[in-house]
Amino acid sequence: MRGTERVLYASGLPACWAAAYDALRPADALTRAVRHTAGSLDRMPTGYRWATVAALRLFPAAFYALTRRWPRSASPEEIRRALARLRALPGFGELLRATTALALYGALDGVTSRAVRPKEGAL
Repeated sequence: MRGTERVLYASGLPACWAAAYDALRPADALTRAVRHTAGSLDRMPTGYRWATVAALRLFPAAFYALTRRWPRSASPEEIRRALARLRALPGFGELLRATTALALYGALDGVTSRAVRPKEGAL
């Protein structure tokens, strides 16, 4: 597990994704989501990556300030309400929208297409 994956798991954000989105509840989908999100974040310029990691490390404290519960111990309803309130905050809102979109795309990455691809050179 890479550093950004560890930071994501430590933030509790994947637990929030799983509570808020049916597509991210299965363990394999959540694992793909975290790997995809971490991989995308790792490709950002260094300054942005540091700021993102700092915001992810602050996420549990921000969540606790709103709910008086930690992300992993909150109910699904508390998680949905807290995420909605955090999305309204400048900066944090953009981070949550971007990471959630990456996570949802990542969960889909592991789904193999059953479409038949034409052979190279075929029309």
